[in-house]
Amino acid sequence: MQSGISVSSDLHDAFNAFSSDQSLFCLPVTITAESLTPLPSIGFVAPNAFYPSLAQLSTVLQPKTPIYLLLRRPADSSPGSGSSTLVALTYIPSNAAVRAKTLFASTRSTLVRELGTEKFATTIFATEEDEVLTEDAWREREAETNGAQREELMGEKERELEAVRRAEEEARSGTPGRDIGIGGSFRRGGGGAGGGGFGPSTGSGMHVSMPVEEAAQTALSELQEGALVQLAIDIPRETLTLAAAESGVEPSAVQDHISGASPRYTFYHYPGSEAVIFVYTCPSGSSIKERMLYASSRMSALELAQGQGVKVSKKIEASAPDEISADRLHEEVHPPQDNGLRRGFAKPRRPGR
Repeated sequence: MQSGISVSSDLHDAFNAFSSDQSLFCLPVTITAESLTPLPSIGFVAPNAFYPSLAQLSTVLQPKTPIYLLLRRPADSSPGSGSSTLVALTYIPSNAAVRAKTLFASTRSTLVRELGTEKFATTIFATEEDEVLTEDAWREREAETNGAQREELMGEKERELEAVRRAEEEARSGTPGRDIGIGGSFRRGGGGAGGGGFGPSTGSGMHVSMPVEEAAQTALSELQEGALVQLAIDIPRETLTLAAAESGVEPSAVQDHISGASPRYTFYHYPGSEAVIFVYTCPSGSSIKERMLYASSRMSALELAQGQGVKVSKKIEASAPDEISADRLHEEVHPPQDNGLRRGFAKPRRPGR
């Protein structure tokens, strides 16, 4: 599935003007006539006054209408930064129409990519107005980010890395459920998730039960030959979200759609075949909490896809996008004749080998 949406020339011009004008606080973006188009920019209420300017965003937020907000955060409200940074915020109200949710969720990666991923310090996903308008919500996200950074300290880091390795191994083999202290619990297959989370378990793997956005379910149900659907976990909300949905993706381009900074679950329907490949990527620089959640939720992602009619036939695990080469994908779908063994989560060979 692909929205077919791209950045308009008007948005490119508006974004260039926004990027160079330090007095501008926000550039709202919407989808009009199959294009990402700009709305009038919003200035700061006072120079570099980020938090006092948040209230102005209420003029562009509507209860049932998704919108993108490109925001400037001055150094005094972006700890650790020596200058202003840009933030790409996707606002998709929980009661928006399903088609609008799917369209905006599947296009948000296109927006950032076409404007320049390197220009944005972070991306944010919000479903409630308070998550956009209130200072408390922004400070809570800052605390979450700072907490993730503190998790990287030596000593504690080593202990938690061992827990991650253990979780990854148990996620492959399946072990009895136990609390993991990160907002969920490991669960063996066989019981329903309930509460709007993952559907009934059909495998034997251990996983974390968490909510899943409707847009992610819709995208998986519409996965066609040559298409790619990518899922991510919104860490603060511990919710499975739709990160990307593209069609007409060549095997050589799959790695271009995979993040090199954060873990992802990618489902790719290999062209000219019935094979759907599940690619689990977990970069070595991911935070401890990311690695724990993704490792323990992998089986749930597979079960979610199965519940939407997706029959995964191949599985790959990698630590970097460049490991997901066209040759590797072809080999998974068309293995050498002398190799009759079925692969599980097979680590791709490193490039050049």
